[in-house]
Amino acid sequence: MRIAAAVLALLAAGPVFAEDLPLLGLAHVGIRVTDLAKARAFYSGVIGLDEAFTTNNDDGSVFVAYFKVNDHQFIEIFPGLKPDQIVPMTHIAMYTDNLQHLREMMLARGLEPTAIHKGPRDHNLSFSLRNPPGQELTFLEFVQYAPDSLHVKDLGRHLSPRRLSTHLEHAGIITLDVDAAYKFYVDKLGFHERWRRYHEGLQPNAPAEKPTLIHLGLPGPSKDYIELSNFNGKPAATQARAGMAAHCSLEVPDIKKAFQESIDRGETKNRQQPRFGMDQRWQFNLFDPDGTRVELMQPKAQ
Repeated sequence: MRIAAAVLALLAAGPVFAEDLPLLGLAHVGIRVTDLAKARAFYSGVIGLDEAFTTNNDDGSVFVAYFKVNDHQFIEIFPGLKPDQIVPMTHIAMYTDNLQHLREMMLARGLEPTAIHKGPRDHNLSFSLRNPPGQELTFLEFVQYAPDSLHVKDLGRHLSPRRLSTHLEHAGIITLDVDAAYKFYVDKLGFHERWRRYHEGLQPNAPAEKPTLIHLGLPGPSKDYIELSNFNGKPAATQARAGMAAHCSLEVPDIKKAFQESIDRGETKNRQQPRFGMDQRWQFNLFDPDGTRVELMQPKAQ
Protein backbone atom coordinates (compact mmCIF):
# COMPACT_ATOMS: atom_id res chain seq x y z
CA MET A 1 0.00 0.00 0.00
CA ARG A 2 2.79 2.42 0.85
CA ILE A 3 4.46 1.76 -2.51
CA ALA A 4 1.20 2.35 -4.38
CA ALA A 5 0.64 5.60 -2.48
CA ALA A 6 4.14 6.75 -3.32
CA VAL A 7 3.61 6.00 -7.02
CA LEU A 8 0.34 7.94 -7.02
CA ALA A 9 2.06 10.88 -5.33
CA LEU A 10 4.76 10.92 -8.01
CA LEU A 11 2.18 10.84 -10.78
CA ALA A 12 0.26 13.69 -9.20
CA ALA A 13 3.44 15.75 -9.03
CA GLY A 14 3.79 15.62 -12.82
CA PRO A 15 6.47 14.21 -15.10
CA VAL A 16 10.06 13.89 -13.96
CA PHE A 17 12.46 15.34 -16.52
CA ALA A 18 16.07 14.24 -16.87
CA GLU A 19 17.05 17.91 -17.06
CA ASP A 20 15.31 21.09 -15.98
CA LEU A 21 14.89 23.86 -18.50
CA PRO A 22 17.87 26.22 -17.99
CA LEU A 23 15.80 29.15 -16.75
CA LEU A 24 17.43 31.66 -14.41
CA GLY A 25 14.31 33.61 -13.47
CA LEU A 26 11.78 36.14 -14.65
CA ALA A 27 13.31 38.74 -16.95
CA HIS A 28 10.46 41.19 -17.46
CA VAL A 29 6.78 41.78 -17.97
CA GLY A 30 5.46 43.88 -20.85
CA ILE A 31 2.60 46.29 -20.10
CA ARG A 32 0.72 48.60 -22.45
CA VAL A 33 -0.20 52.12 -21.27
CA THR A 34 -2.22 54.96 -22.75
CA ASP A 35 -0.05 57.82 -21.48
CA LEU A 36 3.71 57.38 -21.09
CA ALA A 37 4.14 60.49 -18.95
CA LYS A 38 1.58 59.24 -16.43
CA ALA A 39 3.17 55.78 -16.48
CA ARG A 40 6.55 57.34 -15.75
CA ALA A 41 5.09 59.21 -12.79
CA PHE A 42 3.85 55.88 -11.42
CA TYR A 43 6.66 53.43 -12.16
CA SER A 44 9.46 55.88 -11.40
CA GLY A 45 7.75 58.44 -9.16
CA VAL A 46 5.86 56.06 -6.89
CA ILE A 47 7.58 52.67 -7.22
CA GLY A 48 11.00 54.30 -7.59
CA LEU A 49 12.31 52.36 -10.58
CA ASP A 50 14.81 54.14 -12.83
CA GLU A 51 13.91 54.39 -16.50
CA ALA A 52 17.17 52.83 -17.64
CA PHE A 53 16.71 53.34 -21.39
CA THR A 54 14.15 53.43 -24.19
CA THR A 55 13.92 52.06 -27.70
CA ASN A 56 12.19 54.05 -30.42
CA ASN A 57 9.94 53.59 -33.41
CA ASP A 58 11.06 54.77 -36.84
CA ASP A 59 9.30 58.11 -36.26
CA GLY A 60 11.27 58.71 -33.07
CA SER A 61 8.43 57.98 -30.67
CA VAL A 62 9.06 55.61 -27.77
CA PHE A 63 8.50 51.95 -28.59
CA VAL A 64 9.44 50.60 -25.14
CA ALA A 65 10.52 52.29 -21.91
CA TYR A 66 12.53 49.98 -19.64
CA PHE A 67 12.07 50.44 -15.89
CA LYS A 68 14.80 48.63 -14.02
CA VAL A 69 14.11 46.40 -11.01
CA ASN A 70 17.63 44.94 -10.93
CA ASP A 71 20.35 44.12 -13.47
CA HIS A 72 18.35 41.17 -14.84
CA GLN A 73 14.73 42.21 -14.29
CA PHE A 74 12.68 45.00 -15.86
CA ILE A 75 9.16 46.25 -16.35
CA GLU A 76 8.73 47.08 -20.04
CA ILE A 77 6.19 49.81 -20.77
CA PHE A 78 4.63 50.04 -24.24
CA PRO A 79 2.76 53.27 -25.09
CA GLY A 80 -0.37 53.13 -27.24
CA LEU A 81 -2.91 51.11 -25.23
CA LYS A 82 -6.25 51.21 -27.06
CA PRO A 83 -9.71 51.02 -25.45
CA ASP A 84 -10.40 47.71 -27.19
CA GLN A 85 -7.20 46.14 -25.82
CA ILE A 86 -8.73 44.60 -22.73
CA VAL A 87 -5.55 42.97 -21.39
CA PRO A 88 -2.78 45.57 -20.93
CA MET A 89 -0.10 42.91 -20.29
CA THR A 90 1.56 41.91 -23.55
CA HIS A 91 3.93 39.14 -22.46
CA ILE A 92 6.06 37.61 -19.74
CA ALA A 93 9.75 36.91 -20.28
CA MET A 94 12.21 34.56 -18.60
CA TYR A 95 15.97 34.64 -19.05
CA THR A 96 18.61 31.99 -19.61
CA ASP A 97 22.33 31.74 -20.27
CA ASN A 98 21.89 29.08 -22.97
CA LEU A 99 19.07 30.04 -25.31
CA GLN A 100 19.95 27.53 -28.02
CA HIS A 101 19.88 24.60 -25.61
CA LEU A 102 16.64 25.87 -24.08
CA ARG A 103 15.00 25.94 -27.50
CA GLU A 104 16.27 22.46 -28.38
CA MET A 105 14.82 21.10 -25.14
CA MET A 106 11.45 22.66 -25.93
CA LEU A 107 11.45 21.15 -29.40
CA ALA A 108 12.21 17.75 -27.89
CA ARG A 109 9.16 18.15 -25.65
CA GLY A 110 6.89 18.71 -28.62
CA LEU A 111 6.63 22.50 -28.32
CA GLU A 112 6.83 24.97 -31.20
CA PRO A 113 9.09 27.87 -30.21
CA THR A 114 9.78 30.55 -32.79
CA ALA A 115 13.24 30.85 -34.29
CA ILE A 116 15.91 32.64 -32.29
CA HIS A 117 16.36 36.22 -33.40
CA LYS A 118 18.38 39.23 -32.30
CA GLY A 119 16.29 42.23 -31.33
CA PRO A 120 16.86 45.13 -33.74
CA ARG A 121 16.41 47.63 -30.92
CA ASP A 122 17.69 46.09 -27.67
CA HIS A 123 20.09 43.57 -29.35
CA ASN A 124 19.17 40.67 -27.09
CA LEU A 125 18.68 37.11 -28.33
CA SER A 126 15.19 35.69 -27.85
CA PHE A 127 12.45 33.38 -29.02
CA SER A 128 8.84 33.05 -27.96
CA LEU A 129 5.99 30.62 -27.43
CA ARG A 130 2.78 32.01 -28.89
CA ASN A 131 -0.75 31.13 -27.83
CA PRO A 132 0.15 28.88 -24.87
CA PRO A 133 -2.75 26.53 -24.05
CA GLY A 134 -5.47 28.06 -21.92
CA GLN A 135 -4.08 31.60 -21.88
CA GLU A 136 -5.58 34.85 -23.09
CA LEU A 137 -3.40 37.21 -25.13
CA THR A 138 -0.22 36.90 -23.06
CA PHE A 139 2.67 35.16 -24.84
CA LEU A 140 5.91 33.89 -23.35
CA GLU A 141 9.34 35.17 -24.33
CA PHE A 142 12.72 33.64 -23.50
CA VAL A 143 15.75 35.91 -23.48
CA GLN A 144 19.52 35.65 -23.39
CA TYR A 145 21.25 38.93 -22.62
CA ALA A 146 23.81 39.56 -25.36
CA PRO A 147 27.14 41.29 -24.63
CA ASP A 148 26.25 44.24 -26.87
CA SER A 149 22.68 44.58 -25.60
CA LEU A 150 21.31 47.67 -23.91
CA HIS A 151 20.75 45.55 -20.80
CA VAL A 152 24.35 44.37 -20.46
CA LYS A 153 25.72 47.83 -21.20
CA ASP A 154 23.60 49.11 -18.31
CA LEU A 155 24.88 46.60 -15.73
CA GLY A 156 25.45 48.30 -12.37
CA ARG A 157 23.65 51.45 -13.45
CA HIS A 158 20.15 52.85 -12.87
CA LEU A 159 19.71 51.02 -9.59
CA SER A 160 17.94 53.76 -7.68
CA PRO A 161 17.96 53.67 -3.87
CA ARG A 162 14.34 54.86 -4.19
CA ARG A 163 13.24 51.45 -5.47
CA LEU A 164 10.51 49.99 -3.30
CA SER A 165 11.66 46.60 -4.55
CA THR A 166 14.74 44.97 -6.04
CA HIS A 167 13.05 41.71 -7.08
CA LEU A 168 10.32 40.91 -9.60
CA GLU A 169 8.96 37.83 -7.88
CA HIS A 170 6.01 36.69 -9.96
CA ALA A 171 3.66 37.59 -12.77
CA GLY A 172 -0.05 36.83 -13.08
CA ILE A 173 -1.59 35.24 -16.16
CA ILE A 174 -5.26 35.11 -17.19
CA THR A 175 -6.34 31.59 -18.10
CA LEU A 176 -9.56 30.66 -19.88
CA ASP A 177 -8.82 26.96 -19.40
CA VAL A 178 -6.88 26.51 -16.19
CA ASP A 179 -6.49 22.74 -16.68
CA ALA A 180 -4.90 23.19 -20.11
CA ALA A 181 -2.63 25.94 -18.83
CA TYR A 182 -1.60 23.86 -15.82
CA LYS A 183 -0.71 20.86 -17.99
CA PHE A 184 1.30 23.06 -20.32
CA TYR A 185 3.42 24.58 -17.58
CA VAL A 186 3.83 21.41 -15.50
CA ASP A 187 3.89 18.64 -18.12
CA LYS A 188 5.79 20.53 -20.85
CA LEU A 189 7.88 23.19 -19.13
CA GLY A 190 8.52 21.40 -15.84
CA PHE A 191 7.15 24.10 -13.55
CA HIS A 192 6.16 22.88 -10.10
CA GLU A 193 3.10 23.78 -8.05
CA ARG A 194 3.76 25.81 -4.91
CA TRP A 195 0.31 26.88 -3.74
CA ARG A 196 -3.31 27.07 -4.84
CA ARG A 197 -6.41 28.87 -3.66
CA TYR A 198 -10.05 27.83 -3.95
CA HIS A 199 -13.03 30.15 -3.95
CA GLU A 200 -13.83 31.36 -0.45
CA GLY A 201 -16.73 29.52 1.11
CA LEU A 202 -16.33 26.34 -0.94
CA GLN A 203 -14.74 23.18 0.33
CA PRO A 204 -11.20 22.61 -1.02
CA ASN A 205 -10.89 19.77 -3.51
CA ALA A 206 -14.66 19.43 -4.00
CA PRO A 207 -15.24 17.49 -7.25
CA ALA A 208 -16.99 20.33 -9.10
CA GLU A 209 -14.65 23.03 -7.87
CA LYS A 210 -11.63 24.41 -9.66
CA PRO A 211 -8.94 26.58 -8.07
CA THR A 212 -9.11 30.34 -8.51
CA LEU A 213 -5.34 30.82 -8.27
CA ILE A 214 -2.36 28.49 -8.76
CA HIS A 215 1.28 29.41 -8.13
CA LEU A 216 3.76 27.56 -10.34
CA GLY A 217 7.48 27.87 -9.66
CA LEU A 218 9.97 28.14 -12.49
CA PRO A 219 12.40 25.24 -12.84
CA GLY A 220 15.84 26.23 -11.69
CA PRO A 221 17.30 28.17 -8.78
CA SER A 222 15.43 31.49 -8.93
CA LYS A 223 12.29 30.74 -6.84
CA ASP A 224 10.36 33.09 -9.17
CA TYR A 225 6.93 31.92 -10.23
CA ILE A 226 3.84 32.62 -12.28
CA GLU A 227 0.30 32.86 -10.99
CA LEU A 228 -2.52 31.33 -13.01
CA SER A 229 -5.86 33.11 -12.55
CA ASN A 230 -8.84 30.94 -13.45
CA PHE A 231 -11.40 32.89 -15.51
CA ASN A 232 -13.58 29.80 -16.14
CA GLY A 233 -13.69 30.25 -19.89
CA LYS A 234 -14.97 33.83 -19.78
CA PRO A 235 -12.64 36.54 -21.17
CA ALA A 236 -12.01 39.61 -19.04
CA ALA A 237 -14.75 42.16 -19.67
CA THR A 238 -12.82 45.30 -18.71
CA GLN A 239 -9.24 46.54 -18.57
CA ALA A 240 -9.64 46.99 -14.81
CA ARG A 241 -10.62 43.34 -14.36
CA ALA A 242 -7.84 42.16 -16.65
CA GLY A 243 -5.31 44.43 -14.95
CA MET A 244 -6.17 42.96 -11.58
CA ALA A 245 -5.39 39.40 -12.73
CA ALA A 246 -2.63 39.98 -15.31
CA HIS A 247 -0.30 41.73 -12.90
CA CYS A 248 3.26 41.75 -11.64
CA SER A 249 4.44 41.31 -8.08
CA LEU A 250 7.43 42.98 -6.47
CA GLU A 251 9.03 41.67 -3.29
CA VAL A 252 9.67 44.22 -0.52
CA PRO A 253 11.63 43.69 2.70
CA ASP A 254 9.26 45.74 4.87
CA ILE A 255 5.61 45.97 3.79
CA LYS A 256 4.69 48.78 6.21
CA LYS A 257 7.61 50.92 5.10
CA ALA A 258 6.83 50.35 1.42
CA PHE A 259 3.18 51.23 1.98
CA GLN A 260 4.04 54.46 3.77
CA GLU A 261 6.59 55.44 1.14
CA SER A 262 4.03 54.95 -1.62
CA ILE A 263 1.69 57.35 0.18
CA ASP A 264 4.49 59.84 0.83
CA ARG A 265 5.19 59.81 -2.91
CA GLY A 266 1.64 60.83 -3.71
CA GLU A 267 -0.11 57.52 -4.30
CA THR A 268 -3.75 58.26 -3.52
CA LYS A 269 -5.73 55.77 -5.65
CA ASN A 270 -5.44 52.93 -3.18
CA ARG A 271 -4.89 53.51 0.52
CA GLN A 272 -5.98 50.11 1.75
CA GLN A 273 -3.67 48.94 4.51
CA PRO A 274 -1.46 45.88 3.90
CA ARG A 275 -3.24 42.61 4.58
CA PHE A 276 -2.09 39.14 5.52
CA GLY A 277 -2.99 36.97 2.52
CA MET A 278 -4.12 33.36 2.30
CA ASP A 279 -0.60 32.50 1.17
CA GLN A 280 0.62 33.61 4.62
CA ARG A 281 2.34 36.78 3.39
CA TRP A 282 1.80 40.50 3.89
CA GLN A 283 0.79 42.38 0.75
CA PHE A 284 -0.85 45.47 -0.70
CA ASN A 285 -1.74 46.62 -4.20
CA LEU A 286 -0.89 49.64 -6.30
CA PHE A 287 -2.47 50.33 -9.69
CA ASP A 288 -0.88 52.13 -12.62
CA PRO A 289 -2.90 54.85 -14.41
CA ASP A 290 -4.53 52.24 -16.67
CA GLY A 291 -5.51 49.91 -13.84
CA THR A 292 -2.74 47.31 -14.12
CA ARG A 293 -2.01 45.97 -10.66
CA VAL A 294 1.45 46.01 -9.12
CA GLU A 295 1.40 43.83 -6.03
CA LEU A 296 3.90 44.47 -3.24
CA MET A 297 4.66 41.41 -1.12
CA GLN A 298 6.79 40.80 1.94
CA PRO A 299 8.77 37.55 1.71
CA LYS A 300 7.66 36.32 5.13
CA ALA A 301 5.69 37.42 8.17
CA GLN A 302 7.54 39.82 10.43
